[in-house]
Amino acid sequence: MQKNQTSHFSKSQNQNSKKFYRAKTGNNIVIYGKHPVFSAIQKKRRKIIQILVTKNTQNELDEFLKKNKIFEYKNLIKIVDPNQLDSLLGKDQLHQGIAIECSKLPIKNQFELLEELHSLEKEKLPNLLLLDQLSDPQNIGAIIRSAVSFGVTKIIFCEHNAPKESATMARSSVGTIEMADIIVVTNFSNLIEKLKKIGYWCIGLDGCSNHSICEIKNYDHVALVVGSEGNGIRDLVKKNCDILTKIAINENVESLNASVATSIALYELSKK
Repeated sequence: MQKNQTSHFSKSQNQNSKKFYRAKTGNNIVIYGKHPVFSAIQKKRRKIIQILVTKNTQNELDEFLKKNKIFEYKNLIKIVDPNQLDSLLGKDQLHQGIAIECSKLPIKNQFELLEELHSLEKEKLPNLLLLDQLSDPQNIGAIIRSAVSFGVTKIIFCEHNAPKESATMARSSVGTIEMADIIVVTNFSNLIEKLKKIGYWCIGLDGCSNHSICEIKNYDHVALVVGSEGNGIRDLVKKNCDILTKIAINENVESLNASVATSIALYELSKK
């Protein structure tokens, strides 16, 4: 259906140094685990400051760099033992013998998003995902993984309650956050109005709707709006959506986890 229009972990130059420091401020972030780290290195969207790797994981890192012909980070690699990573990250963190300090991903604003969308031919407009008031990093990471898996790479947050990028988010996304465009806007309702003028259908998930999520595949150029598990989409944002849809579930179950509901909606959208 068409619609009208610098801080380092270590202060020592010795690779075997026992003393490490957490990144304190600025745009740096600590990422750990093989998938998040390898994806960050491969996509090259971040400035890599330091790579910490254990001897058990070193060969795997070397093979990965060799296979992908990435040689510029050789001097940034520091060999550490697992206890050092445990001390740095916490013993309950599954670091898999590797961690990096790097810059955060770039964040786009509403102007940059709209400028990009206006530059595209209408038939090439990408589907969008708007997360209204979601803040749990683990849920958001899982949502990003599903979104990228189904070809939706533009993830939009509202500035008022936008989550900060974190290692938990990167790990929950299993590294797919490196393939996502993160956009933060000041006003969802204002953005929705502008998206409608470009030709988007703004479709929200709402458990009280009379429309089935199966209908989503009938629309071209969808901006899918998902709210928090507790409160759902805010009333004003909901009012500005073109249509609200629901996922039919067992009447004895109150609701679905936000990441699960989003995955189902994205799957239905991918059926076009």
